[in-house]
Amino acid sequence: LAECSLPQLPASLRAEIKLHAHQLHGVAWLQNLFGQVSHKVSGCLLADDMGLGKTLQLLCFIAWHLERQAQSGLPVLIVAPVSLLDNWEREFLRFFHTHGMPVLKLYGSALSEVKLKREEIPASLKAQGIRNLLRPGWVGEAKIVLTTYDTLRDQELSLARQKWSIVVCDEAQKIKNPAALVTKAAKALQADFRVACTGTPVENSLTDLWCLFDFVQFGLLGALNDFGRTYRRPIECKTDADNSALDTLRALIEPQILRRMKEDVVDLPSKHEAQDCRALGMSSMQDRLYRSELSKHAERAAILQKAGDRNIAVLGLLHSLKLVCAHPHALRPEGDLLDVSPKMRWLMSQLERIRTAGEKAILFTELRDIQRDLRLTIMDRFGLPDVPVVNGDTATSSARGPNRQGIIDQFQARQGFGVIILSTAAVGFGVNVQAANHVIHFTRSWNPAKEDQATDRAYRIGQTREVHVYYPTVVSAQFETFEYKLDVLLGKKRALASDMLNGAEDVDDDDACRWGFVS
Repeated sequence: LAECSLPQLPASLRAEIKLHAHQLHGVAWLQNLFGQVSHKVSGCLLADDMGLGKTLQLLCFIAWHLERQAQSGLPVLIVAPVSLLDNWEREFLRFFHTHGMPVLKLYGSALSEVKLKREEIPASLKAQGIRNLLRPGWVGEAKIVLTTYDTLRDQELSLARQKWSIVVCDEAQKIKNPAALVTKAAKALQADFRVACTGTPVENSLTDLWCLFDFVQFGLLGALNDFGRTYRRPIECKTDADNSALDTLRALIEPQILRRMKEDVVDLPSKHEAQDCRALGMSSMQDRLYRSELSKHAERAAILQKAGDRNIAVLGLLHSLKLVCAHPHALRPEGDLLDVSPKMRWLMSQLERIRTAGEKAILFTELRDIQRDLRLTIMDRFGLPDVPVVNGDTATSSARGPNRQGIIDQFQARQGFGVIILSTAAVGFGVNVQAANHVIHFTRSWNPAKEDQATDRAYRIGQTREVHVYYPTVVSAQFETFEYKLDVLLGKKRALASDMLNGAEDVDDDDACRWGFVS
């Protein structure tokens, strides 16, 4: 790595933009590997921790490449979740003088303009089941094509026909499933060099890693079945061959993977995880509801088990217990909310302290009913004109009204106290909310890696204040609540996943039974 420590920065990089040392190294590393394409190096995995500026590193690499090839070379393709398209476009304009590097955002109206109408698709192709096709010459003068994973899947044939110099898959965990159509479409692309970019290269299991490397360097880790026998099983089953398999796998992937953690490369303010909110005593109304839901589950489970649908009963119970702990009014609007919900009462008190400090907070929950009631309760309590909510219903393009990035930008720019409510699933990655330094996980994700991704919306480069993270947890003196068990289980999974090669799988039915969520 020492030999690639000095990058060639593109001339188009704006003079006021200064890269951190780890970003300079990352650009040099990408350039060095790209220089080995003639030696059958076909790609790499940029796996820096969330919040270390992977986008800037990739844009510097892309701009450098486009400047070297002038007008004669192939275009670059960037594939990203739809919620990040505007961010990629905005970052490019923010960091670079873009003359000579025209961008085509293959999405929305721009996509519609270059698509063939159904009646224009040749009959011979229709007979093969092809229903989506782009017009000949659709790339035009574009040097960078920016598109989504859905478009990649739907326009697989046209995108696979086009030759690319570089393909970047951002948030590449989107192509971690070997059997998914979008994964197959990504692997069908013709590219000189491929970059998979993700802060969580192993989100669930080592199959994620195999799939990413099958995209960037086909054949390096062998066939999936062979990989399972040689690496995944001994590593994940903790056999005697564990250490040997781990060492062999690390040595194999090391030249083509770059993984740096925030604590190792940047001087960020401290991050504190609050403990006093992890023992919020359950109200009497919640206790009654909780016992009632367990009783109803026992009756449903007996019926469904006979029909072979036991999993339906398990999922239904877990959701109900989650609501009882987090927001009992969602099940039974009885009594004053602050009296029956210790979590909501704690939240109002904590937000009061945050307001006194003149700081901002992010609330994470994926449940729509809770998002709505949190918004109304906070607006009423603190006299705020609005508490923005960003979830799966929020527009990703400004053409459809207020979009995700625009809402977040307004929240960031507003001075003083503020609260924004984000869906862990919809906005748990890829956006920057450094104006907030309090992150409250009002309800928990099933996967600690996804929670950490969400926290890192605030804890990233650009954060100037100490960050406080809260996991409010409702407990009972009589029994171990759903939230208590989930908190303990997620903590254990997080500890196991501290090594990149250990996944942090979602809590599943086996976990639910083993940990006593259900019987």
